[in-house]
Amino acid sequence: MSRKVLIVCPMGHIPSAIRLLQEDGFIVSYRPELPCSELLQEIADADALIPNLTQRIDASVLDAAKQLKLIATPSTGTDHIDLPYASGKGVDVLSLKGDLELLETIPSTAEQAFLLMMAVFRNFYAAVDSVRKGQWLRDNYRGYELMGKKVGVVGYGRLGKMFAKYCDAFGMQVLACDPHVVISDAWVEQLSLDELLSHSDAISLHVHLNDDTRGMIGHREFSLMREGVVLINTSRGGLIDESSFLHALKSRKVKAAGIDVLGDELDGNVSNLPLVQYANENDHLMITPHVGGCTYEAQEKSYCWTANKIIKYFQTAS
Repeated sequence: MSRKVLIVCPMGHIPSAIRLLQEDGFIVSYRPELPCSELLQEIADADALIPNLTQRIDASVLDAAKQLKLIATPSTGTDHIDLPYASGKGVDVLSLKGDLELLETIPSTAEQAFLLMMAVFRNFYAAVDSVRKGQWLRDNYRGYELMGKKVGVVGYGRLGKMFAKYCDAFGMQVLACDPHVVISDAWVEQLSLDELLSHSDAISLHVHLNDDTRGMIGHREFSLMREGVVLINTSRGGLIDESSFLHALKSRKVKAAGIDVLGDELDGNVSNLPLVQYANENDHLMITPHVGGCTYEAQEKSYCWTANKIIKYFQTAS
């Protein structure tokens, strides 16, 4: 019996992933960026779902899925999926978390973090924007070098370690904290989180979002940071208490920040979020639309990997 895979994640530029499923006999319904109202209809007879990372898979979606057995998300994060409700409905959820054979070949998010850090240290966005406006104000956009700066890497897993290597190559002093890892790299000084916050010129977050890490950077943590620190976040917006973050930006405790994620990015109306409104008026906050993993190479690998996981799942189930 043929099984239906509903794909609402934009994958048209990676046709090889869709072909893998079709060649294995799956009926593929490719409906990229399907509105929620139509998703509720389309998912009714789906056996598997590859979700859009910008859309919540919540109780309303799962209740509409009458025969859904699997959600396979081409991401390490699963905060766009109501995991407890899915489990209660008997729907399995597969992600890329722990798939190190794949993930070790994908540096894109670490590269994005380093790009954001360099951009905010050098006032890059504001300088480019000024030229677009017909200005040539060289001294208005004086920046800072990376060499010699202390960078604090919060979370020393795959991405944290990649990011740290880039920083070391640019002559930065690398500090790191991770309660789950004993760091053996000689060029890294392992500290507690509080020590790292108080000694770093720049701080970059590389931590999974869960109940223990949600809001881990709040008022207390900002108070421990150096005056004029740079903050980078390419992990998940929920790691930071955004009201405390906004206060730190306004007071210039955080001199500049580059973030690729927002706490409420899945709720729609991003333009109304306080951090986005602040960034529209202030050059020292740079926000990108969660594009850390959005490279052709990363998506080719992760989408095909996800397709193969779906194939193996149903082969095992049958």
